[in-house]
Amino acid sequence: MKVDENEYLVVYPGHNTATLLYQRLIKKCCSIELVSTPIKISYGCSLSIKFKEVYMDIVNNEILKISIKPKGMYKIVKNGKFDNYEKV
Repeated sequence: MKVDENEYLVVYPGHNTATLLYQRLIKKCCSIELVSTPIKISYGCSLSIKFKEVYMDIVNNEILKISIKPKGMYKIVKNGKFDNYEKV
């Protein structure tokens, strides 16, 4: 039986910064997604990068390299039909 791996979102208020981090992570062969930030986290048109826990160290290292702090990082908590988010 396979246990689902935790998923996370790293949130940036601007498209440029989110896209920069996304491109750097793709070059590191990370399986990630560039998604609109859920309304439960942020109003407006911010972008987030969705990734699995296995990539946490790579994501954190790349955030340090670009020296642009994200608005936040959130764990996705599956709750039936809707997802909840816990800030980490």
